[in-house]
Amino acid sequence: MTREARSRVLHGIGIPLAALAFIALLLYAFSRILLAVPELVAPWVSLLFAMNILIGCTLAALLRGPRAFAFLAGVIVVTIVAGGIAGAGAGERPIHSLVAEEGAEGGGAPAEGEAPAEEETPAEEEPPAEEEPPAQEEPPAEDGAAAATVDIVAESLAFDTQELELPAGETVTIHFENQDTGQAHNVAIYTEEGGEPIFQGEIITGPDAIDYTFEAPEPGTYYFQCDVHPFMNGTVTVG
Repeated sequence: MTREARSRVLHGIGIPLAALAFIALLLYAFSRILLAVPELVAPWVSLLFAMNILIGCTLAALLRGPRAFAFLAGVIVVTIVAGGIAGAGAGERPIHSLVAEEGAEGGGAPAEGEAPAEEETPAEEEPPAEEEPPAQEEPPAEDGAAAATVDIVAESLAFDTQELELPAGETVTIHFENQDTGQAHNVAIYTEEGGEPIFQGEIITGPDAIDYTFEAPEPGTYYFQCDVHPFMNGTVTVG
């Protein structure tokens, strides 16, 4: 093979390889720049370099002479390479990663140099608590206890009953419900009509309800009424 043929072969292989190496160098240098600048600034830096290359190629096409083209290309290349060297020296910015988040939460793999977290041993199951025996039902109250509470209702200026029965000598409760809206009523017990009071309940304005609790008198027949409306009355039998 002659020297001229050998030179053509070397140029045919060497020029593409040199171009690839040159492009790889520029890409690496440019990546160092983008990884060094803040995340929000990186797109603007990319746009700036793209405009720089576009303007440089335009000027290279307009300028005449190989020296002008070489000078312009050199400026662009030196700018990118110098920026890449500066970015490599500054170091990469912290990269936010979902994998890093999962690792921080304990779901990812341990970082290099860290010992894997020990798996928690399952806690021993506690024996089931003994079931408590069902509560025994209380025996029903005797008739006397059941009679210790009576109900009476006032409606349309009248009691719903004119007869009350109370056990003698016991604590009794009268559950009084006033259903007359805006009307005041109570329940009071007297020895007889117009006699001495035995018990006078609090006056309430309807609609409302109240419980009167007091000691029942001795066996006998008594009189009850509403102190506000005495025509609302009846008989109390204590026995």
